[in-house]
Amino acid sequence: MVVFHASGEDVSRCGSCVPRVVVKTNLAHDALLVPDIGVEVEIGRRFSVSAEGVFACWGTDVSPVCWRVAGGWLEMRWWFGGNVGERSLTGHHLGVYGNVAQYDFCIGGKGVQSISPAYGYGVSYGYSFRLTERLNLDLGVRAGYVESSCLKYRPECGELIADRRMRYRYCGPAGIEVTLVWWPGRGGHNNPDYNYEGVL
Repeated sequence: MVVFHASGEDVSRCGSCVPRVVVKTNLAHDALLVPDIGVEVEIGRRFSVSAEGVFACWGTDVSPVCWRVAGGWLEMRWWFGGNVGERSLTGHHLGVYGNVAQYDFCIGGKGVQSISPAYGYGVSYGYSFRLTERLNLDLGVRAGYVESSCLKYRPECGELIADRRMRYRYCGPAGIEVTLVWWPGRGGHNNPDYNYEGVL
C-alpha cells in the first residue's frame, strides 16, 4: 500500500482535487418571464452534470392572460477544446438531456394546458467563455423529442371551456441557452482557473 502525504497548502491549491460547482441562470428563460435556476458539478475536467429548473405563476385559471410553468432538466455534458485544461466548464460541450414540465398558457382568449407532465429528451451543443474571473457566458442549443397530452381551452364568464384534447409530439430544435454561469467562493476556493496562484 502506498500512502501519499501533502501539506494543507498543497491540497487547497490542487486544481484537480475538488470538483468545481457553479450556479447559473438561462437568460433566455428569464426574458420570457420564466425564472430559471441551475447547478452544475464538474466531474474531472471533461465531464459535468447539470440540473436546471424553471417556475412561473402569472395569472389565475380564468385570467385572460395566464403564464404558468414548472419543470426541470437533467443533463450530462462532455467538455472538449483547448480550454479544457485551463479553466473549469469552459470551451465546447456536447450533452444528452432529459426534461419534464407542466404548463398552462393563455393569451388572447385561447389557452393550452398540460393534462399530464410533458417530457422530452435529446442532445445539446454549446460553447462557454469567460466574462470575468468567476463569470462565464454559455451559449448553446438543444434538439430532441417532446411529447405532451394537453387541453386547448378558452376562459369564458369565469369558467374554462374545453375545446379539445390532443396528443402533441414534436422532434426538432427544442431550446436555446444564453446562460450566465457563476462560481461561488473567494480566492482559491472553487476557483474556475486550474492554475490559480492567487491568495486563498
